[in-house]
Amino acid sequence: MSVTASSLLHAGCAVICLLWTLIVLGAGRRGAAPLAFCTGSITVWAAVVALTPAAPLTGLAGLFEILRTGVWFGVLALLCHRLAGASARPVARQLSWLAAGLTVVALLGLVPGMAAALQPAPLLARLGLALLVVLLAENLYRNAAEEARWHVVMPALALGGLAAFDLLIYADAVLSRAFSPALIDARAVVTVFAAPLLAVAALRDRRIRRDVPVARNFIFHGATLLVAGSFLVGVGALSEALRRMGTEWSGTAQASVLAGGVLALAVGFTAQSVRSRVRRLVVENFLRARYDYKREWLRCVATLSAQSEASGEIRAIRALADAVDSPSGVLLVRDPETGRLAWRAGWNTETTVESFDQAGEAALLAALRDGAWVAQPAPGDLAGARACLPALWLAAPLPHRDGLLGVVLLGRPRAAFAPDAEVFDLLRVLGTEVALFLAEREGAQRLAQQRQLQDYAARFAFVAHDVKTVAHQLTMLLANAETHIADPDFQQDMLLTVRASADRINLLIARLREPAGEARAGGGAGTTLAQSRLRLLAGQHGNVALRAGTECAAAIPPDAFDSAVGHLLDNAIEAAPGLRVDLHLRREDDAILLDIIDQGPGMSAAFVRDTLFRPLATAKPRGNGIGAWQARELVRRAGGDLEVITGPGRGTTMRLRLRSAEPALTGPLETTP
Repeated sequence: MSVTASSLLHAGCAVICLLWTLIVLGAGRRGAAPLAFCTGSITVWAAVVALTPAAPLTGLAGLFEILRTGVWFGVLALLCHRLAGASARPVARQLSWLAAGLTVVALLGLVPGMAAALQPAPLLARLGLALLVVLLAENLYRNAAEEARWHVVMPALALGGLAAFDLLIYADAVLSRAFSPALIDARAVVTVFAAPLLAVAALRDRRIRRDVPVARNFIFHGATLLVAGSFLVGVGALSEALRRMGTEWSGTAQASVLAGGVLALAVGFTAQSVRSRVRRLVVENFLRARYDYKREWLRCVATLSAQSEASGEIRAIRALADAVDSPSGVLLVRDPETGRLAWRAGWNTETTVESFDQAGEAALLAALRDGAWVAQPAPGDLAGARACLPALWLAAPLPHRDGLLGVVLLGRPRAAFAPDAEVFDLLRVLGTEVALFLAEREGAQRLAQQRQLQDYAARFAFVAHDVKTVAHQLTMLLANAETHIADPDFQQDMLLTVRASADRINLLIARLREPAGEARAGGGAGTTLAQSRLRLLAGQHGNVALRAGTECAAAIPPDAFDSAVGHLLDNAIEAAPGLRVDLHLRREDDAILLDIIDQGPGMSAAFVRDTLFRPLATAKPRGNGIGAWQARELVRRAGGDLEVITGPGRGTTMRLRLRSAEPALTGPLETTP
């Protein structure tokens, strides 16, 4: 046989024996370790031969073959000691000494320089070692008690049969003075057939039931490896058969078969439908329960909480579809206004039906028993639901509280199977979690919308209050114009005031159009608090005295500063009509302090705590309770704060504490009457 075909045969043998080894170890049976040691030794031997196909009996391959046979003998001797009668133990002990001597001779034949000198002793030693394994297997079965033969028949047949085939190989070599490559490679196929007997022997116990404690993923992947290993053995055998035909195109056919086999194996590993069929085969024949509920619950939670590009509705569909291996689905959700089911999202389907008629919805709800049951409609039933998903297979309800939040329609699975009560129970449980996820998501969206409306309402209230302030300033301007219109200085001040009012109104309109995130931002350009700016603010509000040093920069947007100071000046003037209001600007460390001081009646601590900064709460007949609250909000958004220093009969000082936007600047103070 060619080197490539021999490697494939032994590689497939190694993969299959590795699988059986892991299954035996995973069973967790205490007495299964010796048999797992047998299959493990076969795995290592086959893997080494696959890597060195040109020298299957010498070097490392020869070493592991001898060790493999020695392991077989040791396991059979152990079984004789445990399960065979007392008469079998002396025979096993004598054979063990003889086997040890033959093993040493066989190993010496692998030492470079000694093989030629010892021939044919190493070859005869291997033959004798195989013969001893056959004799010990026969002795084990013959001397085992009747009730114990059920436990020893499988290992005796497997190990005795493999040793008998080795005996055939070495006997043929002794007679023909050459090893047969065909027999050597056929040994890999025989080993594949015998290895399951060892695994069955390890698992063959009445105490070990169908649901052996092996991880489900391990079983699924192991079954895949078993299929892959068997496929490799078949490809190797077919390749060798084509080579032996001896025609001109045999080499081409052999290469084509190998390439096609590798390609088919790759497609099989990656095709979801193939994996689904393997999974269904394993579940239906080897597992008591169809699902690992812990794994399904964690998978559902991970799907719903995944941060992916898929929308929440698509993730909700997949949380149920993946549980039954469905490749498509549709989410129907009750409309909160009409109470009717409406199409919300589709996964792997091009059909989009916004809603279906009342009769179709009634039929679907009847099949679901108002959310208490998973429906499996017969072909032709539920025409309305099939309009949403032509490949309809199951309809899973999404119960929430005392009602039905929606329905998930699932398409036919990749590998068809008949759903049972276990499938329906799992879908109902997962449907409850999906309904909770969708309800929380809907609630979060509504809360976000309410916050947007609340933010817009707050901005509108700010704008309305600022418009009121501008209107008050223009009213004062018109009243003064009747007396001072001929004064050039008044005309100049009037022009500045009207221009500032127009700019202010345009800015207020622009603020209403800003997105909520930008409108609530606390950063922005700083405000240069020059004397000219403060004088303008003071002049717009009447009897205001300014005390300020050189200009400084505060970390607050100009419009926010003007609005906050304007509201506080209006409140101060209204609190003390006809009395002077002081505006005092100074620095304190890295902060800028602006005091607005009135000589009014003052406020109690309870009023400041409970009423002053509460929106829409006011003691003024024509007030709307927004000015102080808006001023503090604007200052706090800029990283500052508004302090109130007051008491009954002591007047009020509103102190704006602003962050400085530059190093400290000092200069002489001046007083502006």
